[in-house]
Amino acid sequence: MQYRKLLDDDLHALDAFLAVHADTSMIQRSNLRKIGIGRRHHPLSGCYYGEVSGEGSVHAVLAIFRNGNIFVQTGGKSVPSGLMDAFRLENTQTIAGVFGPADQAQAVIDLLGLGDAPFAINACDRFYRLELANLILPQNARSDSFQMVDAERIDRNTLLRWLRDYEIEALGGQDTPALDSRVAGRLVHALNDRNMWALIVDGVAVSLSGFNAELPDMVQVGPVWTPTEHRSNGYARILVAKTLLAARARGVTHAVLSTDSPAAARAYEAIGFSHCGVYRLALLASDD
Repeated sequence: MQYRKLLDDDLHALDAFLAVHADTSMIQRSNLRKIGIGRRHHPLSGCYYGEVSGEGSVHAVLAIFRNGNIFVQTGGKSVPSGLMDAFRLENTQTIAGVFGPADQAQAVIDLLGLGDAPFAINACDRFYRLELANLILPQNARSDSFQMVDAERIDRNTLLRWLRDYEIEALGGQDTPALDSRVAGRLVHALNDRNMWALIVDGVAVSLSGFNAELPDMVQVGPVWTPTEHRSNGYARILVAKTLLAARARGVTHAVLSTDSPAAARAYEAIGFSHCGVYRLALLASDD
C-alpha cells in the first residue's frame, strides 16, 4: 500500500471508496462533487490523503478542509499509521476539529497527540438514517398553517442570530467577533446554494433547517435550530419533514443526520429516522 496525498487522477477511486461508506462520508462526497480535488482556493476545497493500492484503489482517506476540520473514513478498520505519517509529513494547516465515525475520529485525535487538547465540543452523536420512502409526515404538516420558505425570505439579522445561537449551543462556539464572521460566511454560502429553509407559523419565523451536504440521491440534514421561545411545539419536526418531502420529490432517496440531543432524537425518530451508529464531532477550543 502507498500512503500519499491524493491527486486529480485519484478522484474516481476516492469517490468509489467513499460511496461504499456513503452514510458517514457525506461531507467528503458532497464537496468532491462540487469542486473536485484540485481547486485549492475554493471555500470547500480540501487536501485528501489516502491509503492506495498498487492498482490505484483507495482503502482509507483523511481529508482536511480549508477551515481546518479533518474528516476520516477507513471503512471500519483501524486508522493506518502510514496514512497518519503521510498527513503529518505534508500538512501545514492548523487543525480545528476532527469528524468521523466515533472510533476512527478518536484514533485520529490520539495519533495527532490531541487527546489532552482543550475542546469546545467533543461529542459522540447518535447517527441516523432514513429511506425517504418511509418518511412519516407529522400531523398537520401539510396544513396551510405551516409554511416552508427559502431562508432568503427571512430577515438576515434573524438568520444570523439563529445560526450564532446554534453554534454556541450545539457546537460549543465562543461568543466572539470571530464567531460572527464565521456565521456570516456560512450564511452567504447557504443562501447561495439555496439549501436552508424556515418554517412560518402565523406570519412568524419559528424554526430553521438545512442540508449541509447534498448528492443526487442523498442529503445530510443540518443545521436544525428552533429558538427557545418556540420550542416544544413540534416545529423542527414539521420543518425537517417538509424539507425531506421536497427532496424526495426531486429524486433524493435517503437522508442522514446526527444529534446528541435526546429531544431531537425523539423528533427524528418520530418522522422515521433509525439509529445506525455513532459519529464524533470534535472541535478544538479557539483562542479567538
